[in-house]
Amino acid sequence: MNLLSEMDVAESISALCRSLNENCRNVVSMDMSLTHSLGFDSLKLMQFFAGVEELYPDAALEDWFIEHSADGRDTLRSAVSYLVRFLPARAAKG
Repeated sequence: MNLLSEMDVAESISALCRSLNENCRNVVSMDMSLTHSLGFDSLKLMQFFAGVEELYPDAALEDWFIEHSADGRDTLRSAVSYLVRFLPARAAKG
């Protein structure tokens, strides 16, 4: 059984955000909020959720997002922590 590495998950989530935010000149950091810092609108958020589900087929971040987005706690670090904690202990797809 392969355990998900928090570092590997963080790297893949960060890369996904960079690919979705191609106009961003700044480095994407783990403490950035999807909505407040990165400015993801509803379309970008749906692309983010779809990208996460493609990487981690058992992932569902919608409940996490609803709980964390109102006050800017929808950070990449928080998403990674959620994923590592709740996904089955196995490697990412691919």
